[in-house]
Order: sequence, then structure tokens, then C-alpha cells
Amino acid sequence: MKSMPNLDLLRCIAVVLVVVEHTLLAMHFRWIGTWDISWLGVVGVFMFFVHTSLVLMWSLERKPHVLDFYIRRIFRIYPLAVTVVIVTVLFHIPTMHNIDGSTFFQMPGLKTIAANILLMQNMLNGNNILGVMWSLPLEIDMYFLLPFLFFFVRQNFVIWPLLFLFGITALYDRDAFQPTSSSFVVCIPYFLSGIIAYVLFANVRPRLPAFLMPLLIALLLAAFMESPSWKHGWWLTLALGLLLPFFRPLQWQWLAKLSHLVAKYSYGVYLVHPFSIAFGVNYLHEYNPAIQIAAVMATIPLVAVPAYHFLEKPMIDFGERLAARIERRYELAVFAE
Repeated sequence: MKSMPNLDLLRCIAVVLVVVEHTLLAMHFRWIGTWDISWLGVVGVFMFFVHTSLVLMWSLERKPHVLDFYIRRIFRIYPLAVTVVIVTVLFHIPTMHNIDGSTFFQMPGLKTIAANILLMQNMLNGNNILGVMWSLPLEIDMYFLLPFLFFFVRQNFVIWPLLFLFGITALYDRDAFQPTSSSFVVCIPYFLSGIIAYVLFANVRPRLPAFLMPLLIALLLAAFMESPSWKHGWWLTLALGLLLPFFRPLQWQWLAKLSHLVAKYSYGVYLVHPFSIAFGVNYLHEYNPAIQIAAVMATIPLVAVPAYHFLEKPMIDFGERLAARIERRYELAVFAE
């Protein structure tokens, strides 16, 4: 795997943006100057999309088997997602939020519960039981497309066809589709940015100092927040995809270790931090903001770390063993023929 410290830092920044947005909104802080806080987490998700598609291209490079890929991704994504949906419904945890940031719980119908468990809210017109789960169906859609893009790229390992496809989809989104919210069509350029980075990592030498990477992300965030829109996300992700391969690996060991730690638990942090907000902001609403924020930050690792070690990691390992077993049976069947 290439330049992992840099990618850990990118994923760390992404999940921090999501947590900061939802915490501040729940506390009714909507604006920082001219910045609409409700877009901070969206930028974080854009970064997740770039990171995920890039890393999964490397994963497919190591094991270019479609069925193996799908099995491992299912056991990576679904167990924790299904668990948080069930916990939210059973215990009526207020993980949704209004436009003003107020958190609440609304009992979903069976169709909505099924759509969230299957991570098919976008196809079944189901609401999100946890607000943060809007991005997961888009990732699932991307999983179906990614292996085909991988095999195309391996046959044509140049950047120009990807840039052309990126331009076509971005123009379609902007001029024909006129999107105002998320959909898979809108997000295709964001995922393509990670694939562009994948090609560049194999073809360029990193020359830029690593300390410039956080500065780049800060500048992109500041520029986007001046005019936030789903239609503007393409240039932010494209800039990341084009520039990430040029940065040398991060050398600050303390930051590399911290980023790796946060990145390791980031999926759990992403899904369980609404529970921490429900405790820190809703349950402790009579306390001052500093105590509420401290409660949120303290309880996130108390939930995310055990969730990883007792649920995520065992299911990841099981998925890998199952995929390997199926692959061996397939190879034996082919050999027998």
C-alpha cells in the first residue's frame, strides 16, 4: 500500500469534519462567520469517497477477484451498520436532526427499517434512521461499479480516459441533471477522483513536502465553504485526486500514529458519534457547552473502539476467510474441469 500515512491523515481529517459538523449543529451553532457549518461534514464525505475508491483500487490490484471483493466489502460495511440501525430503533436514540440542528427520534416503518438494513435507502425511497447513513448506499453503489473500472484501468493505465469520463459526468450533473442533493450520479466524479489518484500514484514521483498536504486540504475546504454546493464538489475531489500522489509520505511520527489510530476506528466513529451526541448534547443539555463537547468527545472512543474489536474486526476477518474458502472451491472446480 502506497503513502499510507498521508491517506490516514486524509481519512482522519474527513471523520473529524463530520463529527465537528454534527456536534456543533446539535448545539445550535450553525454559522462560523460566513461558513454554513452544515457543509463541513459533506466535505468530509467527499474526502471519504476519494480515499475509499483509491484504497479499494489497490485492494483489487492485490486480489483482482470480483466475488472476493464483494464478499469482503459486505462483511466490512454491513455488520456495524445493521447493528446501529437496530440499536437506534430499539432504544429510540435521537440520531436524526432538523434543519436547525435539533436532534430527535422518529419511529420508522418496516419499509424504512428494511431499506436501512439493506443500505438501499436511495433505491427504496427510505429515510435514513441515522442521518449519517445517507452516504453508505452511495458507497454500496460504487462497490458494484468499481471492479469494472479497475479492469478497464488495468487495460488502459493512463489518466486521460478517466479525466474524460470525469468531465462527462461532471458536466451532465451540472447542466442536464442540475442536482441539488446527493445521488449516485452526482457522486460518480467524487469516486472517479480516487481512481485518478490511483493511476497517478503508479506514474509520478512524490516531490512535494508532506507538510503542504494539510495546507492544501485547508485551502480547498476554505474555497469550497465560500460557495458550498453539491454541484461544486467535483473540483474539490478532482484537486485531491490530482495532487495527493505528489506529496511525500508524512514524516512526523506523532501525527502519523495519531492519524493511523483515528483512521483505524473511523468507520465506527462515523456511525456511532450520533449516539455520543445524543448523550452529550441531549442528555446533558442543562450543562454548559464545554462540558457537552467534552462528553461527546470522551464517549466516542468508548463506543467506537469496542465496536471495532468486538464486531468490525471479527466480521472483517470472517469475510476474508469466507472469500478465501469460496475462491479455493472455485479454483478446484476449474482445475477439475
